[in-house]
Amino acid sequence: MAGIRTILSHFFLLGLLALSSGCVVHERGGSEAREQAYREGYYDREHNRYYHEHTWHECMEHDAYCH
Repeated sequence: MAGIRTILSHFFLLGLLALSSGCVVHERGGSEAREQAYREGYYDREHNRYYHEHTWHECMEHDAYCH
């Protein structure tokens, strides 16, 4: 009977360990890469636009943000 309790307690501890390690979340590509690419004033040459106040704006002829 003591052997069964020991085995069950070990399985219980291993189960808790497995559940606690499953709570770690990691995004692929990372949010750091997106934040760096779309920071305030970021100029997208390929699409001729810039990022300002959380939205994209098309570049006009004499726009100070486009360079």
